[in-house]
Amino acid sequence: MSMQFPVANPPQDEGPERFDPALLTQSAAMRLVWFEKECLIEHARLTQACSAILQTICSPGEGAGFNRLGTMVLVIGPARVGKTTLIEELKKRLLERARERMMHDPSHLPFVSVNAPEAGSGRFNWVDYYTAVLRAVNYPFLHREKMGVRVRDLREAMEEALIHHQPYAVIVDEAHHLAKAASGRGLQDQLDHLKYLENRTGVCHVLVGTYEMRRFRTVTAQLAGRSIDVHFPRYDATVKEDREEFRSTLWALQRQLPVEEEPLLAEYSWEMLYARSMGCIGLLKLHLNRALSLALTEEASTVTEDHLKATATSEDRLKEMVNTALKGEEDLMEAKGADERLLTLLGLREPEMLLKRGATPSEATHDRSKAASSFHGRKPGDRKPVRDPIGPQPDHTQADGDEDKHRIAG
Repeated sequence: MSMQFPVANPPQDEGPERFDPALLTQSAAMRLVWFEKECLIEHARLTQACSAILQTICSPGEGAGFNRLGTMVLVIGPARVGKTTLIEELKKRLLERARERMMHDPSHLPFVSVNAPEAGSGRFNWVDYYTAVLRAVNYPFLHREKMGVRVRDLREAMEEALIHHQPYAVIVDEAHHLAKAASGRGLQDQLDHLKYLENRTGVCHVLVGTYEMRRFRTVTAQLAGRSIDVHFPRYDATVKEDREEFRSTLWALQRQLPVEEEPLLAEYSWEMLYARSMGCIGLLKLHLNRALSLALTEEASTVTEDHLKATATSEDRLKEMVNTALKGEEDLMEAKGADERLLTLLGLREPEMLLKRGATPSEATHDRSKAASSFHGRKPGDRKPVRDPIGPQPDHTQADGDEDKHRIAG
């Protein structure tokens, strides 16, 4: 648990720690601000995603200060799953890792963190991106640049800044804005440019966004092979482990609600809170923020079920979010038998072998057709490639006809 306010230290058997009782002497507004902005709860999904990112962008070992080769990391999850909290945890761990290196090299920055900008047209704007990175590294001449500065100059200044400071990564929040291009080719150009920046500077890009980023993974074969996926999913209460982890995280949050009487949310209200959050901790925290605000406004001693119901996200909005999340999870989840399907595509398996391994006849035929199309270079019914003759050719038809006449005459 990461807290910014002093907290009490209860015995270990009392569960998650509670807030410092002195907080109750503060105004309602101060208590709400503390819970909204400074009460950050670590949980299993967040820890797993953060560790996966660090493993990709950092060298092995806690004390290692070397950067990995520039790699694009795609952190994908549903809206309000807690991506902002994930970024804060990632920045904290990178700062801890870089502490010793920064003592020997004051120019080193462990990370550069920006929000993906949008232009007025609703499309991604590279000038705003270069400017945001330069601002994040405290580029001294940024405020002196005139409006007529060339885009190339801004890009080169940003590249030199990244080479100089050598951060482990540029962390880009709301990275799904990159997808707002005029066409599929436009998205490919955006990602190709990021890959160029990684090659030029040796700095990784960690793109954090919603399931809109799914198509980033396969926009080109080159990017598919040079990027890493980190799925940051919601908790699925139909899975026992997920259900227990969600309730455990809810318990930790209820103990940090700065009210006189601790509400027993994990015991009596977890299903309602799960339904209204879809298992997304970010959406759960937002719901609790609103419920706490209402309770403090009413000068209530605790957060009640009435407060929760009055501040819940509506069913219509949640249905849309649930459908989007389920579709995203389906697309990112690899079905069983992937190795066999790939081997069939590569021509090393026959459909009969897939049938023995449980595939349906239609799946086996489909995979075999894909393999034939990809590796033999043509679809069934296409003419086999041959070298066609060039230039005037003898009229074999006329010659054959003359020969037939001689045979008849003879």
